[in-house]
Amino acid sequence: MALMLLAVMLSMLFAGLRTAARAWDAGSARGDRADQLALATTFLRRELSAAFPWRFKDSTLVRRAFEGDSESVRFVSMRPAELDGGGLAFVSFAFERGSGREPGRLVMRRALAVAAEPDFTPLDAAKSFVLLEDVESVRFGYYGSETDAQPLEWFDRWKFPQRLPTHVRLSARLASGELPDLVVAMRIAEESGCIEASFQRNCVPRR
Repeated sequence: MALMLLAVMLSMLFAGLRTAARAWDAGSARGDRADQLALATTFLRRELSAAFPWRFKDSTLVRRAFEGDSESVRFVSMRPAELDGGGLAFVSFAFERGSGREPGRLVMRRALAVAAEPDFTPLDAAKSFVLLEDVESVRFGYYGSETDAQPLEWFDRWKFPQRLPTHVRLSARLASGELPDLVVAMRIAEESGCIEASFQRNCVPRR
């Protein structure tokens, strides 16, 4: 009887330990996921809020260095001081689909912004950095208008090359559920109608 009672007690003890271990692993996974989401949100907010009204070197038209569609956005951002000593950088955020039924991921790319570049080609060769994994869908939106006289509205694709949007919105669905929308104000958007110096955040009004 004593051995039977001991066996029952040990089985109950091990069952409790297994349950506790599973709960610990689940909590740890949720914590890691929360950290990843916080990191991705920080990157997105920091880079987009530091957007710079760079103008591609094209003598035939005024074309701002900003491209955005429903699944990707490219722009010029102030490079953080801790990375290669400051300056400006081409930055992109894009949704990369997974193969088959596998979820995709949200990736970031960064390349040095060279004044002579006519487009975002350097980003194509830049190394990607994964911000979010297990992403089922991503949808970017852009708030603004073609001219100051027109009402502001949301667009799935930014189609006004002479201006920057005032806000960028990210909606994403993960395998674990849908995320709250992230809306970032482009703090320098009001300067997009001016002639800027190459590596300064101020500019001279366009005449």
